[in-house]
Amino acid sequence: MVSPIVIGGPTGSGKSAYAMSLANQIGGEIICADSRQVYSRMRIGTASPTDEELSLVPHHNFNFISASESYDAARFIRDTDNAVNDILSRNKVPIIVGGTGLYLRCWRYGLSDVPQSDERLRQELKQELAEKGLAAFYAELQAIDPESASTISSKDEFRIIRAIEIFKMTGEKASALRRSHFKNPRQNAEWYVIMPERAALSERLLQRTKRMFEEGLVEEAVALRSELGQSHSMLETMGYKESLAFADGHLTLESAIERTYFRTRQYAKRQMTWFSKEEWWDRQLPGIRD
Repeated sequence: MVSPIVIGGPTGSGKSAYAMSLANQIGGEIICADSRQVYSRMRIGTASPTDEELSLVPHHNFNFISASESYDAARFIRDTDNAVNDILSRNKVPIIVGGTGLYLRCWRYGLSDVPQSDERLRQELKQELAEKGLAAFYAELQAIDPESASTISSKDEFRIIRAIEIFKMTGEKASALRRSHFKNPRQNAEWYVIMPERAALSERLLQRTKRMFEEGLVEEAVALRSELGQSHSMLETMGYKESLAFADGHLTLESAIERTYFRTRQYAKRQMTWFSKEEWWDRQLPGIRD
């Protein structure tokens, strides 16, 4: 039985180009696993597939909803499952490609069974924290769930409260609940990750950033603002925020490019950290014939 292929990695790592070559070789179709490439009118700034690429290989779930709509992991799971089932039904190979590690983790395991927050209990814990102080509250977490405490900053009030809340609601440690959840994948797939050398990745990101501005990123950002309004959160997306600052006369073009490149490079570093912590990813990619 054909299994879906998943290709993850940081932005600019060459995932899309590799997936295109693989799809042409094995009869594959590509599915989006990027939290921004799902949105229409954001093609340049999210490095979405070009018209030529779309004509060469079938693509699914790219640029298919308005930027005014919300999108989350639950919807990603549904949309990806639908695309995978459709592709498999036609005896083709689903190739899921993207750098949104959280979405890919959720597609692999499903959404966590950790309970939703209880607002009343949350308020009680906040009041207790105000009375005892954050240091004492963190010490309490260390006592009841040292594994969770080891991964949470002693200054991270939100996550400290959440871990204690889970314990009080369930009688189980948050770390134990999450660990049990991540034992049994819901999907049978081949998982590959591209982890390029950082200096080479940085140079590719710089050149790609320059190319985006040359191809019309500023105009795309201005059009997106016209659609969404002045203060929509999507306008904070890297590249769009800087483009609008340039369009409004607050940055030079050179500064807009430099800031976009810096944010993109920092984002890529975070992605690499995420993928490096998840052991199921295979770094040995399937070979592609010339």
